[in-house]
Amino acid sequence: MAEDEEPDESADEADEEATDEDEAAADETSTEEAKPVLTAHKKPVPAARPMKGSFTRFIMIFLVLLAVVALFDPTMSQSFGAIAGFILYPVIGFGGRYPVLTLLIAGMMTTGISSILRDHYTDWIKMVRSQKTTAAWQKALREAMRKGNRSEVAKLNKIREGFMKDQMDIQVNSMKPLAWTFFLFIVLFAWLNVFVNATLAVTGGQYFAVPWATNVYVTYVPFLLPSWVLMYSLLALPVGQILTRVLKYVRFRKRLEAMGVPIEPESQDVA
Repeated sequence: MAEDEEPDESADEADEEATDEDEAAADETSTEEAKPVLTAHKKPVPAARPMKGSFTRFIMIFLVLLAVVALFDPTMSQSFGAIAGFILYPVIGFGGRYPVLTLLIAGMMTTGISSILRDHYTDWIKMVRSQKTTAAWQKALREAMRKGNRSEVAKLNKIREGFMKDQMDIQVNSMKPLAWTFFLFIVLFAWLNVFVNATLAVTGGQYFAVPWATNVYVTYVPFLLPSWVLMYSLLALPVGQILTRVLKYVRFRKRLEAMGVPIEPESQDVA
């Protein structure tokens, strides 16, 4: 009989080593596949941002409460007026000789600061887009209700939920500058009250001329408000409207330039 062939131990060892290498390679491949793929994520909001927002809200609420207290407490109002007088009287007081000019500059200060704060907190582009969207939605809703199309009305009401968030954001942002401007108005009016009733009484400048009268007493009350308050409003409101329109024009112009839209219409060559 032929002798039985002895198994080739070296071949078996080579097969085992190859199997081990294949398993190791497979493990490495599965490990690489199991690793999470790094993707670009937004940076987490730092903890200081919500703290800053909370602190800003606290300051705004505090200023509103302080202004309300000063509005009903004459002692605090006079204190605010006296403190503001140290800064305002040397700058715009003019020794009480030009009360109309003082009222004009005071009105320009308050309306200017108010307009700048409003422009800072208001997204004019978003506001205009929201107004156009609301107008189109109301027109479609009236048309659907006129035709009695209930399904269309339900669909429009569901669509309304989508742009209500933008309207709420606009309303919240429009309320932010009120705290600063309200406190500013209270302080300035407290100083103007002291200026009119004390400073002008000493200097004798309690009369001013207007287009419809030559001598108007500053504390005369023709329409539920003293004459100096009416004069302040008459001088301040136009300044605020003009400044607001200028700021809106600048804001829209920058946005159009960023979008690459030509500011002026391109001239067309006439054939």
